[in-house]
Amino acid sequence: MQETFPGKENSRLRSDEISASDLAEAVLEFYIEGEDDLIGLLAYALYERQKRDFIVSYRKRNAGRSPIEAEIAAVTSNYLSSDLRNTLRDRASQILSSYAETYVEAMEPQIQLVATNSEALRKVRDIEKSMKKRTGFWRQVRVGFTVTMLLIALFATLTIAAVFFRSDIVDAWNALMVPTTLRT
Repeated sequence: MQETFPGKENSRLRSDEISASDLAEAVLEFYIEGEDDLIGLLAYALYERQKRDFIVSYRKRNAGRSPIEAEIAAVTSNYLSSDLRNTLRDRASQILSSYAETYVEAMEPQIQLVATNSEALRKVRDIEKSMKKRTGFWRQVRVGFTVTMLLIALFATLTIAAVFFRSDIVDAWNALMVPTTLRT
């Protein structure tokens, strides 16, 4: 589409062979590169606003009379240059960029809150996984078995030491073990 309007074709456009509405449609196709081309849509909107500004200004200068289709076509055909297209697309890109910056600045506290909550949630899940690993069933069985064995070994060692060294504890134990019938 870009190659069809510059050069010799412009003279044909200005000579009323193509209507202003056909030119407006050509501008739409010239500015928009695809269905989801937001920059192209905004550039086209900027073109439409400038075309409207031309019409309003024309009416003020000409006692309320609207421009004829040929005059609108002449103005519209100027927007089919690559330079003007690039200028409007750059301006549209700047507008979108500015809007995005404003939006991010406004949303920054909420974004930080979500990020913080997300980080906190991740840490809680990591702690939960760690606790599950530490408190798993077989881990508890191993820990219980190890503690039981250590206690048995400790009591066995104390008992052997008490018997071997003839401790007062063994004498006290033996005194307690004497049947109560023999005491009387």
